[in-house]
Amino acid sequence: MKKFLIFILMFFSLYGYSQMQEIFTENLIKSKFDSIHIYANKNGKLLLTKIISYDKQKQEICLNDKDNAEKSNVLFTIFKISNDYKIIEEKKFYKGLEIKNNDLKDTLVNLVTKYSYEKNNIQKFYYDSKNKLSKKEFQIMDGKGRKTEIINTLYLDNDIVLSDIEKYFWYSKGSGYRLESEQFTFPRQKFIGDYELDEYGDPISVKGKLEVEGKTEEIKKTKFVIHKKELDEKGNVVKIFEIEKGKRILKEVRQIFYGGK
Repeated sequence: MKKFLIFILMFFSLYGYSQMQEIFTENLIKSKFDSIHIYANKNGKLLLTKIISYDKQKQEICLNDKDNAEKSNVLFTIFKISNDYKIIEEKKFYKGLEIKNNDLKDTLVNLVTKYSYEKNNIQKFYYDSKNKLSKKEFQIMDGKGRKTEIINTLYLDNDIVLSDIEKYFWYSKGSGYRLESEQFTFPRQKFIGDYELDEYGDPISVKGKLEVEGKTEEIKKTKFVIHKKELDEKGNVVKIFEIEKGKRILKEVRQIFYGGK
């Protein structure tokens, strides 16, 4: 039972917050910003956690995540931008170790993700530190640009394995969706859940049923933290608030510096 509860917690971490809007929206990139400083509320104090810079000549955005506790070995990430303001490559630089002359030495390792866009689908190709394809993600979109199906495939040394499939069934009013997912690798699991969304398209609640290795758990309606966002005159998010007991608590500030061409 303990392991099963851990799987449920892992599930919520994966599915509940993976739908949160990304920082790099197409609108933000079109705004021709120079840099962004992101401050997060840490115990009542706003601390600088991310620095983002945009080199328009190279068409590259550099993200320096100064407060990534989960991946403290990530030094920085560079995003390559296309002429139509889409991310076409993501390169993460890690601090790693290698053996030289029987000693462990610090080294710089990078992992690359490449994006391919078609009329109604997006493909992501994930490469390991040796530039070998390790995973492929295929997203099918509807006419409104919303995900309808995601298929993940793993590329092993001598095999190609279907990892998982997610299907999204959107409500007619756009207020939420039903998610049906199945993971074929260990631990085998299936999930059917109904999500409600807020005005920004972020999830505010979920209920459903999760099956892990043959054991099923009903998930009663669970509410997520409600957020409110403040936009600047260009339509980009500059402040994020959490709503707690009817009060707005400032959680994040994005200081955006705009430039010219």
